[in-house]
Amino acid sequence: MLKALIVEDDKFLASSLKAAIADKFDVDVSYNGLDGQKLIDNNIYDFVIADSILPGKGGLDLLDYIREDKELKIPVIVLTIAESTEEKARVMKHRVTEYLPRVADASLLTTTMSNLLQRESNLKAENEVTYKDLVLDLKNELVTSNAGTLDTIKGKYLELLSFFVINNNIVLEKEEIFDRVWGVDSETTINAIEVYISGLRKELRKIGYDKNLRTVRGVGYTFE
Repeated sequence: MLKALIVEDDKFLASSLKAAIADKFDVDVSYNGLDGQKLIDNNIYDFVIADSILPGKGGLDLLDYIREDKELKIPVIVLTIAESTEEKARVMKHRVTEYLPRVADASLLTTTMSNLLQRESNLKAENEVTYKDLVLDLKNELVTSNAGTLDTIKGKYLELLSFFVINNNIVLEKEEIFDRVWGVDSETTINAIEVYISGLRKELRKIGYDKNLRTVRGVGYTFE
């Protein structure tokens, strides 16, 4: 069974979160950020859920500790009371991290956890992302498949394709795509997504992967 850590000072909420995931996770609970950090140091976790505001060390600082000091790729959900641009930016800069409102229902929590676990499993290496025979060499900006090699997908196009491949078979809303690829404080408008999607499909057509990038009407896009 997978192992999760919940760091939440509201004991009722911590109990509710634990009950929501107990069928799939062996769960430890901490009511203090510093105590949560000690548990992370001394245990191997597959998932961490932390409130953004905690005694000792807040969830965002705990996230930074996990990512920078420990260099761990544990999926993390940060629970927030009121979303702020600064908080959102700190969470979104990490590829296997998400934020949820503290009042999120159990189904949204478990779905988000499942998506993040899939995203983590798809990150085989820091500079390489794969899907079937499609290989994205992020360092050298090359996209290859059995049908050939593309050196024309670069910059934001490569970042966009990488995000889709990492999240293959997950329906992604336009806002999340924009926040992850362009950033929450970008001066570019969200309408840029459609332009980039069109250009990306044109290039992917050369190696037979254009139809894998599918539009989900009224929602966003998915790569399958």
